[in-house]
Amino acid sequence: MGRWLGWQPRGGSLQRLLVVWPLLALWAMVALITAFHAVRQMRTNADWQDNTLRVALLAWPVGQGREIGTDAPSGAVSQAGPQWLRETRLGGERLAGSAAVPPLLSVQQLGAPGQVHLYLAEIDGQLARVAATLYQPATAAAAGEPVVRQVARRWNERLPTLQQMLDNPVLRTAYGLALAMSAVLVALAQVASGWLRRANASLVLPSGAAAAAPEGPSELEPAVVHLRALQAGQSRWIDEQRRFLADATHQLRTPMAVLRTQLQSAIHGDVLPADALQQMLHTVDRASGLANQLLSLSKVEQLKRMGELPSVDLTGVARGAVMELAPLIAAKRLDFALEGPQLSVPGDAALLGELMRNLLANAIHHTPVHGRLGVLVRNSTGLRELLVWDEGPGIEDGVRQRLFQPFSAGKGGVGLGLSICRQIAESMGAEVTLFNRQDQGRVVGVDALVTWGPTGTAGGLPAAAGAVPT
Repeated sequence: MGRWLGWQPRGGSLQRLLVVWPLLALWAMVALITAFHAVRQMRTNADWQDNTLRVALLAWPVGQGREIGTDAPSGAVSQAGPQWLRETRLGGERLAGSAAVPPLLSVQQLGAPGQVHLYLAEIDGQLARVAATLYQPATAAAAGEPVVRQVARRWNERLPTLQQMLDNPVLRTAYGLALAMSAVLVALAQVASGWLRRANASLVLPSGAAAAAPEGPSELEPAVVHLRALQAGQSRWIDEQRRFLADATHQLRTPMAVLRTQLQSAIHGDVLPADALQQMLHTVDRASGLANQLLSLSKVEQLKRMGELPSVDLTGVARGAVMELAPLIAAKRLDFALEGPQLSVPGDAALLGELMRNLLANAIHHTPVHGRLGVLVRNSTGLRELLVWDEGPGIEDGVRQRLFQPFSAGKGGVGLGLSICRQIAESMGAEVTLFNRQDQGRVVGVDALVTWGPTGTAGGLPAAAGAVPT
């Protein structure tokens, strides 16, 4: 509804939004209804007061046990006769009544005898409604000498009283409905707040506790389920990072300890300086490689948060990785082949190159001298695939299960290469697998297969094992 009106709440209390604003609107309507009926009641009281004053003038003299006035409206304070009266000669001489009633300044305002003139005046410090008339006495002694008669009542009698407002059936109904709706709104707000509190409590679970079904409205359940999934994913990510940092610290400490030992040996003269420098260079290279791999893992986390990935030339990245590792291929005199059409996949060029170099470096390392290896790019049954094959000795089943775990190297290395490969592949919506290639029941090599789905999602199981060009 707020979107239709062009206004969206940006903060504050939900209970206030559900209670305060509806109650303000409700009681504003009740106030308008009350004001309307108060004006109507004030008009009724004003007519009654003016009629009472007119009757008092006609029933002069007032007093002596006679009650002068018309029937008062329901709830009005009825009083016998006016509060003040005065009879005055035309010259201003008071004949009877209260001296507090001010005389008329101009008798011409009264008009002909019998006509009633109504006006406001201050009497005894109070605002009063005054009725005056010019009266012609009927006695022979006073014949020809008209007198001015004035009667007055307090002006505040025209205001509606609380009893008059409560006696109004329309107002009683409006007040009753408003009170009932206010109670309902407060109760609904309490129920909604209770739902939110229970939903919040269901998100704060002890470690390892099973998540119960969220209590509350069906509209709230998807949000609770989604938040639980986010919590679980965040907890897993934090646990993985904690384990990774612990393992990385341990792995980085090892080459530093080795380098220190090598330096001490060189200082004490236990080894020749040239041999010590060569050993230290190897240790530094190993530590640098580990640091670079750790940086690659941080780039993978950035890639996961990018959302939609750009298109990358898979064939061009593979060609660049081959050119970079060409000296290693030439050093072992390997028979190498790079085949496949031009193919693009979603991902990051730098991380895809890291993935390709790791797989190709592993293949070069495990391929015997004068052996064969190659890289094949293909679009197989709608799945885009990158295959790195070699003639290595194969992978034992027990080793295969932990090769993709961090710091779980086979022979040599620090055990981060294949773990990085899997994480890079998953961040690009791909899947990487290793399997032994067999010929007549004999292992003849290892294939590393990276598979992208038709739309960039993981492609599932590898297509055909052993599909290596001859």
